[in-house]
Amino acid sequence: MTERNLAHLHPDLQPLCRQFLDQCKAQEIHVLITCTYRSAAEQDRLFAIGRDTRGKVVGKIVTKARGGQSQHNTTLNDGTPASRAFDFVILADDGTCNWNPNTPQWKAAVAIGKALGLHWGGDFPAKFFDACHFQLP
Repeated sequence: MTERNLAHLHPDLQPLCRQFLDQCKAQEIHVLITCTYRSAAEQDRLFAIGRDTRGKVVGKIVTKARGGQSQHNTTLNDGTPASRAFDFVILADDGTCNWNPNTPQWKAAVAIGKALGLHWGGDFPAKFFDACHFQLP
């Protein structure tokens, strides 16, 4: 299962994620961190969703990265989880998830993350587009 624990972020990313959350809150943008660390096994499980046994896409996929290919899979030398990325979603006033990166709240949250120096997955090449993702440069 994927983690949402900020302590499982890389030590360089933890303060940036907290600043991102604080600045979003100050602008009344309700953000939920949906994922910090994922093990390689969890990454592979998610990669299999929407794919056949050969890896061919046959439905809606969850991730484009296999285990070990994602910035979510990183650890410190001692094996401690240290994700270099986090995923997020904007929460609407009624508590539902807003996954549309074209809304004003998303645009403002993305601007906050970029101003903190984070790389936004929405700027990745089309093949790897991931609007709910920020990572260390």
